Amino acid sequence: MGTPQEREAQKSYWAEHSSNATVESMMLDSQAADIDKLERPEVLKLLGSVDGLDVVELGAGIGRFTRPLAEEARSVVALDFMPNLIEQNRVDNGHLGNIDFRCGDATELDLPAGCADLVFSNWLLMYLADDEVAKLAHNMLTWVKVGGTVFFRESCFRQSGDKARGSNPTHYRNPREYFKIFDECEVVQPDGRVAVFDLVCCKSVDTYVRVKQNQNQVCWKWRKIIKPAPTAFRVDRHFLDGQRYTAGSIARYEFVFGQGFISPGGERLTQELAARLGLNPDTHVLDVGCGVGGSAFHLARTLGCYVYGIDLSANMILTALERAAASGNGDKASRRLGGMEGGVSLEVSDATRRALPEASFDAVFTRDSLLHIHDKPALFSRLLRALRPGGQLLVTDYCRGGGPPSPGFSAYIDDRGYDLVAVAEYAALLSAAGFEVLSARDETPRFVATLGAELERLRERRDEFVARFSEREHADMVAGWEAKLERAHAGEHCWGVFHARRP
Repeated sequence: MGTPQEREAQKSYWAEHSSNATVESMMLDSQAADIDKLERPEVLKLLGSVDGLDVVELGAGIGRFTRPLAEEARSVVALDFMPNLIEQNRVDNGHLGNIDFRCGDATELDLPAGCADLVFSNWLLMYLADDEVAKLAHNMLTWVKVGGTVFFRESCFRQSGDKARGSNPTHYRNPREYFKIFDECEVVQPDGRVAVFDLVCCKSVDTYVRVKQNQNQVCWKWRKIIKPAPTAFRVDRHFLDGQRYTAGSIARYEFVFGQGFISPGGERLTQELAARLGLNPDTHVLDVGCGVGGSAFHLARTLGCYVYGIDLSANMILTALERAAASGNGDKASRRLGGMEGGVSLEVSDATRRALPEASFDAVFTRDSLLHIHDKPALFSRLLRALRPGGQLLVTDYCRGGGPPSPGFSAYIDDRGYDLVAVAEYAALLSAAGFEVLSARDETPRFVATLGAELERLRERRDEFVARFSEREHADMVAGWEAKLERAHAGEHCWGVFHARRP
């Protein structure tokens, strides 16, 4: 619960650390000036164009983001609760003429509904109590127009800046806490419809990954939408997190595939497949459907490449972030500014909707995840554009045989929301998207051998599995693996490996 005592503690904290009103004070890091040169453009690029928009900036401080926002936007309301900071912002940026500078508490700000195209904050919610975050989320959803954007960035798990601090009232939350608050937020519109937040993306800030090997700086980009009426089944974040990739499901998959992996073959097969791409420390890799990050962290750790992992399941990405934080990410970083010494950035988003940076990756690596994608041609076109000319694509995926599926296989596909195509059709889709297909192989025998070995381990480690989970879940897993093997032997359930190149 937010209290006057907590607010005074926050004011005292910032009075202590912001007396100089400098970038170093705002970022609480000895490398602030250099980090700012990389980080600020990154955040602004993620925001997209604000040309002609009405913007509300909360926690504006000395104006690190106020100026670039105001230089494009139609108007900016810049609010901060520290008088010296907002005054410095006014001195530096008042000449732009379109900024309404205000000194006050963000939780007490009163603005008309639908007044903003963008509500932006950078390091604000971590200084608010849980109930204040929920209140502000409701206000943000009220202020922003339908179709407008709410963006915030926070330090999660622990502090990232290296400036020494005594008393520190900051709330270093698990990102799951922010997801819970914003996913549950609803605002009834004047016409009775209900507005909600629709996630565009949630991601670690790349600058901190590259400079500090630190994934704990996390930002969210949401869009205000009218809550859709119940429709036909579709695969989305809530379906995956609520049914396919719950915490229990992830743990059971990892029991079979190995920690960090949720697809057949685990680390061993990832290592073998990655060797086909010739990765090195100068390589930028896009891992689509990265799951809990096993392949991404393995490639970064063993080959030194930079890996950008994206997945639609928040549960899986947040599991990866939690493990990275628990391992002490950033504690032994090289601190080489702009360095590409191997790092992993992680993002929750829908790859079929996300505007991936064009010509930015040397390789795309995806393991048994595109089976969820129903519009594969559109995704393949996006992946082609994301690759640099000559960049490579390596995909493993579930496929189907040439004949009509049996009732059992159809039920399996429908229950999971899969979209499976034959190996030859898969290759044709890649080619139609503009890829030069180097190889398209039906490696179902390899899949069968892998499934058989995994099933044997499941049986051998039955007691250990039951101790961690339950007898019923062990029986379900064994039955599932046996059914997959049966369908694979029958030629229904196939496994394709595809290697392609952007011309």
